[in-house]
Amino acid sequence: MTQDTTLQNSVAQGLLIIIAPPDLEETLIDILLQKTEISGFTTSNVSGHGSSHGEGVVKLSIAEQVTGRQRRVQFMTHAVLVDLQNLVASLKVQFKNTDIHYILMPIAEIPA
Repeated sequence: MTQDTTLQNSVAQGLLIIIAPPDLEETLIDILLQKTEISGFTTSNVSGHGSSHGEGVVKLSIAEQVTGRQRRVQFMTHAVLVDLQNLVASLKVQFKNTDIHYILMPIAEIPA
């Protein structure tokens, strides 16, 4: 094992997935690009399905109800787990009462 692999394996890593309304995409990109603890991230256009999002806070429009989907943007990044936990705590404060969904999971293995 190299020193980098040993260090990486000794520090808990996490995967953060953020699902947000498209109108927040540029703001979230700006925030994530400023985070030095994140080396990069990906974005994808996705669809949300269901009767409401954000714990029932945001209801689907009539058109969204008919099509059964709501447009969303998804961000994915991995980094040190504690750094991602701090990021999520910060985003929860900054984006309170918005329709953002967070998923944070520990990573069992990252290829060297």
